[in-house]
Amino acid sequence: MTLPISLFTLASGFQSSEEDVIKKKPARVLVANTILSLPGCQESLAEKEFILSPEKGAHSYMWLRHYFFTMYWRLFSVVFIGNLVTILTIFAYRRTLDNLQLSDLATATASNITVALLMRQEYVINLLFTVAYAVPTWMPLWIRRNCAKVFHIGGIHSSAGVAAVFWFVTLTVTTTIGLVAPERISLGKTNLAIVLIVYMILALCISILVTAYPSFRAKHHDIFERTHRFAGWSILALFWILTVLSADASRGHLPLSKALTSDPTLYLLIISTISVILPWLRLRKVLVRSEVLSSHAIRLHFSYTNTYPGTTIRISERPLVEWHAFATIAKPEVDGFSVVVSNAGDWTRRQIGLAPERLWVRGIPACAVLTIVPLFKRVVLVATGSGIGPCLPVLLAKKVPMRVFWSTPNPEQTFGEEIIASVRAADPHAVIWNTRKQGRPDMVREAWKLVAESGTTSNGRYEVEAVCIIANKKVTQMVVRGMEVRGLAAFGPIFDS
Repeated sequence: MTLPISLFTLASGFQSSEEDVIKKKPARVLVANTILSLPGCQESLAEKEFILSPEKGAHSYMWLRHYFFTMYWRLFSVVFIGNLVTILTIFAYRRTLDNLQLSDLATATASNITVALLMRQEYVINLLFTVAYAVPTWMPLWIRRNCAKVFHIGGIHSSAGVAAVFWFVTLTVTTTIGLVAPERISLGKTNLAIVLIVYMILALCISILVTAYPSFRAKHHDIFERTHRFAGWSILALFWILTVLSADASRGHLPLSKALTSDPTLYLLIISTISVILPWLRLRKVLVRSEVLSSHAIRLHFSYTNTYPGTTIRISERPLVEWHAFATIAKPEVDGFSVVVSNAGDWTRRQIGLAPERLWVRGIPACAVLTIVPLFKRVVLVATGSGIGPCLPVLLAKKVPMRVFWSTPNPEQTFGEEIIASVRAADPHAVIWNTRKQGRPDMVREAWKLVAESGTTSNGRYEVEAVCIIANKKVTQMVVRGMEVRGLAAFGPIFDS
């Protein structure tokens, strides 16, 4: 049976005639062009055509704001400019490289390395997220929107890493001058061993910077990951040696222990080392119950710990070589959790074929972008393919009223009836778009439809306060920017690791 239905009917829960809908002009809804799948209907319901809301503000301003002045780049800029101002101030005071204090340069480098490492430390990440999403929903929306951007702390990580290299380049030049012309360096002694270690560290730092460049990282992620890990560990070890040698070279008549304990670099290295070691202290191989959903997807069930909505874990077959992050799916009042792995490359394809019984895990479940959902009163969740996995725990928790748009090929055959039922239980009117039958959707348009369907408040604002999307980088950026240029908060992964 095919029934005419207006978007106003779906949003409000009661029926009205098409004439009434046109008169009331609810949320820019007009006439029909897509198919909305609703449970309990044998045939599709004809939907009203929809006019997408125009962008707000001048196009050039919105383009700059949402492409270059994102929270990620704002945090990056604050950290980098802070370092730049500091180094310029030192140069203005010292006048020349000859007068730079080697210990100060080492401390500045170590400070930035420590900050960069802490921004990737699971305990620190969880603490920052906990503080951010503790903001109550009665607070002004602009405050909650900014708190929800806590996952952009990757900007601090990147900026501190780049700044550390700049500081270390200055240190390298200064130590080289000290070796070639020792009479020119009055504030710090050096020797051949120190210079050799400095150049080794510099080479490793540059290798990390080069492989972390976004286009290289996207094409050669395995190389990026291994370089980051092994070069990072090597830098930390060599920095310890450098600190001891530098303290010994410049201690004069002081005992080496006293020279070391009076150097701030020592304590920064202790913090950095603990930050790196801590996740590996929780390295273990755990039991896995594999549930093959299809030739394209597998669901892995774990029982070694419990998780909460919005968190991710990293799993591996070879813990020193590669790690893969997946969102956890926890059912309320049920111990353990699961992850959905879809065919996205060699490693994921192998898991689907092997149906593993054991996998390596390390660290603790870490908060990710969807942890911020409780900051809002009403949300639209958008997902493509296996992106529904991270959304499932948020849907199952049912803490926030939400609408769902999920675009995927053959959803029932690929992901199974249980996942479909979980989506329907959270949103009975969820739009599950089968790309095999319906083609590729206009993601911005379809997401905005659900925003409009949810109605408006008495002051004319949409009831939906935010859109959250889990998809690939291109689609995520398109939807986030498509929502934000229309004045609605939108959040999705920033693909910076």
